[in-house]
Amino acid sequence: MESAVGNGIDQAVLNYTAAARRVQDLLQQVLTQVAGYSLMLMTCDRPAARPEGSILLACQAAERAHDALRALHVPSKAAHHHHHLCKAAEATRWAFAAAETCAAADASEGDRDTLTRALWAATEHLRATARLLPGFEMVDFGQACCAVHAQAAIAARAE
Repeated sequence: MESAVGNGIDQAVLNYTAAARRVQDLLQQVLTQVAGYSLMLMTCDRPAARPEGSILLACQAAERAHDALRALHVPSKAAHHHHHLCKAAEATRWAFAAAETCAAADASEGDRDTLTRALWAATEHLRATARLLPGFEMVDFGQACCAVHAQAAIAARAE
């Protein structure tokens, strides 16, 4: 840490980064769960197949992330990052509300569009945090070895 402090990153930013990284990780996990649940809502006709219990746990985790986010001490150099992290948490909460609407039998295409927009907004804000401070990079699954193998398999089938 001494070398990072010597290179212009002050201790307050390092402390923020350590605490905010835990919040971001939790938000990413929650977003993955609500996105999976959303996919099930949009594709599954049987309400019994929907994991309402797990989405309730994810919602509780989102509230914990929101509380932890509000408790962060934000140095001025991290204000822009914190803004996007807050917006990601807000959009995740919006996604939960939209998913609840989509769980109703009379959910419309507009309701599903609202859910998709909420998920997209949360993802984009989390991506923005990755560009603003070091240590918040997101994994690009398109670059994973399984993605390369999948692309090769698709290409082989097309031949």
